[in-house]
Amino acid sequence: GVEDFFEPYVNDMLENVRYLQEEHNDGRLFKMFEDTVLALVVKNYMEYDYVVGNPPYVSSQNIPDTQKEMLDTLYPDSATNQYDLYCPFFDRGLEWLGEGDRLGFITPNQFMVANYGEGVRRLIQQTAAVEQIQDFRDSGVFEDATNYPVVTVLQTEDDEESRNSNTIRCGRVRSNIDEDSGRELDEQVVETIREEYDDPGYTDEYIDIFDFPQARLFEDRWPVMPEYEWKVFNKIESEADHLVGDVTEAVFQGIMTGKKGVYIVDVLDSDMVTASDSGDTVTILPTGSDQEYEIETDVLRPFIDGKEVERWQITWSGLHIVHPYRMEEVETGGKEAKLIEEETLSSELPLAMEYFDSHRNELANRSSLGDKKWYEYSRPQNLERFERPKLVLSKIADEATYMSDVEGTWYFTTPYSVLLDDERADLAKEMTAQLNSKVLDFYFRHISAVKAGGFYEYLNQYITPVPCMVDRANEEFPRIQQSVDDILSVIQTGNKTDRFPEAYLGEYSGQLDYITYEWQTRRYPISADVQGDVNSEFTVQAGRTDTIKDPAMYSDDRDARQKRAEYVCTAVNGRNAKSGEEMTIPIPRSDDGVAELLSQLDADQREVDQTDMTELEAEIDEAVYELFELTDDEREVIEDYLEVF
Repeated sequence: GVEDFFEPYVNDMLENVRYLQEEHNDGRLFKMFEDTVLALVVKNYMEYDYVVGNPPYVSSQNIPDTQKEMLDTLYPDSATNQYDLYCPFFDRGLEWLGEGDRLGFITPNQFMVANYGEGVRRLIQQTAAVEQIQDFRDSGVFEDATNYPVVTVLQTEDDEESRNSNTIRCGRVRSNIDEDSGRELDEQVVETIREEYDDPGYTDEYIDIFDFPQARLFEDRWPVMPEYEWKVFNKIESEADHLVGDVTEAVFQGIMTGKKGVYIVDVLDSDMVTASDSGDTVTILPTGSDQEYEIETDVLRPFIDGKEVERWQITWSGLHIVHPYRMEEVETGGKEAKLIEEETLSSELPLAMEYFDSHRNELANRSSLGDKKWYEYSRPQNLERFERPKLVLSKIADEATYMSDVEGTWYFTTPYSVLLDDERADLAKEMTAQLNSKVLDFYFRHISAVKAGGFYEYLNQYITPVPCMVDRANEEFPRIQQSVDDILSVIQTGNKTDRFPEAYLGEYSGQLDYITYEWQTRRYPISADVQGDVNSEFTVQAGRTDTIKDPAMYSDDRDARQKRAEYVCTAVNGRNAKSGEEMTIPIPRSDDGVAELLSQLDADQREVDQTDMTELEAEIDEAVYELFELTDDEREVIEDYLEVF
């Protein structure tokens, strides 16, 4: 009725515009009106046999509020879960079509797996037969389309049975096309998909062509893959006794301080913080600043960045976060992080209060602070979870990077963490091994969003649906735990060698001297060697400007003097030093003590060098293969897939 009402007015407007154009030579203004009216007619009065397009890619967070409200109202079926702007275009395009007509779009492929694509996936499954899905992933074959494009071709179909019996012709471009391959290869890949479209089962170095039943598409994800991969994918699901989401309390991201340069600090003696008692103080250096401060260790927590999260371990740079919160018991049980009041800071932690007060203006003026107090984090979520046993992983990585934080040590912002529920908290090592294994990474990569360069997003929405095993009676669990312990032991030994000599002094009972040296040149990292002169005097030399020579390096015995120089050289190599920075090196007073610590270091280095981490990880993969009862052929499918994707 609305269209019938407006039609005569639209026609009258068009007639007036034509009259003004013809009689008065109006120019562009009236042409604009004419184009506007024509667009209204074209978009609202006509039906089409085909809709073809490349809709704009804009996150809903960047859509103006008024426009977003309009889209939410007009297209509620597709505008779901922080959707991207291209999602409602599917909705609108399908509205223009009659039964049996076609729509073809090139869009980001993330609507197939991301939460925000749930509405689009449901809409398509309820209204159309999916004819084609040509997924170009992160291959870069389209020069101007950088958002992981997929070409989707749909045919409107009212009959549910016909939709469910439909078979989709799929193409998948692999992620191993060389960035420097040139446009000729890119064009060749696209042309090959066209030429081989009618040959499901075709595969070469760059593409796979296969059929996939539409009935296997679900609202929560579209894991499109060849049949041989689907059988393995499906078996992993069927053999599992739980999903990760069933056995976790939360998959969460870290805090947001709103002022990293104030809260994230370098501690000049990190070992003192980890071993400190309440009331101890330490010198800190805020990131990006040259001014040092004294602060109580009570308000410092070890802090890791995303790039420091590696497979099985944290490669900690020694940073800390200034943490103005305390864990307190709550009436409902458990603990909750409470902000320390200003009066308490002033009376019990005066150095921390002085530190915050010296940055009051920049902290109080944070736009993200809202109604929070001026010195607290802008987004202090999940604080009570950090000091509990958890798995930590990198948010974006080219392989699974889970590690077990069984002590609840680490605080962070950008990494993610998997917090097991209380019933399974003791299975952290077994869960870490499974999630790092080839089996579950194979599954994960089929349901996660791909990023450029073969990276994947390890986010909550992709982690929680992953199948897993948590039955403690499983005979493979002791084998898995032993392999994890072996890996962690080697890593810990390697980390110990990196922290020579401090890491070796805990069990040393002899007396120590201290060598203090001020670096003349910035060295990131230090690369030094031992130099000897004709008088058999030994020094440690780094470049032309830095020479370490100290009375504590002297001994009456020539070989002992050389050993002392080797000790000092080993202690400084690999560290970072600023110009003018003083570095203190503890060294045993006795020659036997120097030889003893160097001998321990040498033994540890031999242990690390002689341990094959690849073999230890292969043990875990083998155990997880057995855990899911995968055959040799099924294992080969997983191995082949992970070599490419």
